[in-house]
Amino acid sequence: MALTSTALHQELVTGGPVPDDPERAVRYSRIRELLFLVGIVWQWLTLLAWLTGRRSARWQVTARRLVPRPVLATPLCALGYAVAEWLTVLPLSYLRGYVVEHRFGLSTQTRVAWFTDTLKALGVALALEVPLITGVYAVIRRSPRWWWLILAGLALPFTVLLAQLWPVLIAPIFNKYEPFRDTALAERIRRLAERAGVRVAAVLRMDMSRQTRKANAFFAGLGGTKRIVLADTLLDNFTPDEIETVVAHELGHQVHRDVWKLVGLGTLSTLGGAWLLDRLARPLIQRYRQRLGFSSIAEPASLPLLSLLAGLLGLLAMPLQNWFSRRFVESRADRYALEQTGRPDVFISAMERLGRVNLSDPSPPMLVKLILYSHPPIAERIQTARAFQPAAAPPS
Repeated sequence: MALTSTALHQELVTGGPVPDDPERAVRYSRIRELLFLVGIVWQWLTLLAWLTGRRSARWQVTARRLVPRPVLATPLCALGYAVAEWLTVLPLSYLRGYVVEHRFGLSTQTRVAWFTDTLKALGVALALEVPLITGVYAVIRRSPRWWWLILAGLALPFTVLLAQLWPVLIAPIFNKYEPFRDTALAERIRRLAERAGVRVAAVLRMDMSRQTRKANAFFAGLGGTKRIVLADTLLDNFTPDEIETVVAHELGHQVHRDVWKLVGLGTLSTLGGAWLLDRLARPLIQRYRQRLGFSSIAEPASLPLLSLLAGLLGLLAMPLQNWFSRRFVESRADRYALEQTGRPDVFISAMERLGRVNLSDPSPPMLVKLILYSHPPIAERIQTARAFQPAAAPPS
């Protein structure tokens, strides 16, 4: 379904929620996809604005004047870029994350609550990005020829460490996590995990309803921080059988070691992306150094250029990464859930309910699916369940 500018205006400007009709999920999806494209273009234009008129180079000079020691110039440059980017995308983030979600009756947040969460996200991003960018430039200066290889090697332990710390340090900043109130359901989930041979530290309930009416469930953490997290919106609106099916899908990721597959894929992507970034950025800087105002990839002023090139490479890689996720990660987890529960009827009802609650487009256009979908669309997942034939009765 094509989305015209008039339709977009009607969805975002007219008062009250959009009526609940068969095309509601399609309209919601097309608006979000349109805003995704607008966001990409807007980000690129913002980065180009840094590079034109030597703005990035001038900010680098200013940062060096403001700090007492030269070593502090790079983190100050990174801080300035990050805050400026946040401010420039804030109106679009508000449109996408608050206005659209309220127009479709999904958001439960006030403006103050939404902005508070946005400020929290900025704080987390700055705490991670500023030291990370500072370290990247330190590596580039120390090893200008092999920096891309060194960073790819460091990406693996950093990703593993972040995966371990995220559920205990970062996630609680945004939501409250607490043990299940329904002890019978918690025990049922634990038994399901034990049958799959997966040890979890905890089964937790997340107050997702403070932000949205959407439902979700996921595994988080590695090793001692591994836990099953179910949104309260899922627990309150789905049947126990449907919840067990959703959890079985998440268990499939653990059994198939999908986290490690994605970590490995991310490491390879970092290696290839960093190498291409080095090969693309150096000749561009040498050719346009007079216009840019800097002459080396090791200067913090090059950050907008590196960000722009990295964004282009990431967009080109997105279809391949999403194909891998759909084909070798999510489809296999769906199959595992069907095999473990032996209830394709429950799987179908769970997918249909997820589609309704989350306003998922059941059959997106092929191009949209290829580029943006990391999971098979709802219609394909339901078709898989209808074609499923249990090999044997599920374990008791």
